[in-house]
Amino acid sequence: MKHLIKDNQILQSGIPSHFTRESGEAFWGGYENMTEIHYDDGWRDEVIPEHDQKTHYLGSAYFDEVNNVVTYEVNEIIVDLVLEKSYLYRQLEQLRTEMSGIVYQCKLNYDVEPIELTNLLPYIRAMYGFAKSEIEALTEVNVRDYVLRSLKYEQVLSVLKTFL
Repeated sequence: MKHLIKDNQILQSGIPSHFTRESGEAFWGGYENMTEIHYDDGWRDEVIPEHDQKTHYLGSAYFDEVNNVVTYEVNEIIVDLVLEKSYLYRQLEQLRTEMSGIVYQCKLNYDVEPIELTNLLPYIRAMYGFAKSEIEALTEVNVRDYVLRSLKYEQVLSVLKTFL
């Protein structure tokens, strides 16, 4: 991507096919392919700064006079641990409600509860307790990487649904 710079400000992003130079010379098509004159007309390259996307995000574009390129501010992601954890707790409760609903429906479908279902219930309770402990132990560093509905939870849901 190239940006048109004038007085150290970004005027335009992306080279157009139609362009009028400061001298008044106009191009009514194909200007984007005339790479040999772009620099003279004030177009500068864009450079994306290196950054860790887990901890930083790109902010506003600006013209870097020293390096003669357009680049971006790199801003740190501020993690609200309490907010992130409360979101995960809500997800956990939704998962618990979903599993409980399936178990309740399964129990209604059978006169005698299948032994496989009975054996699965302590495992489900243990998974819930384990997930709750995992969420409590999360920090600002790892809270955004935590995945509650992992493969093991989806597998348990799948097994439960076989009883429906």
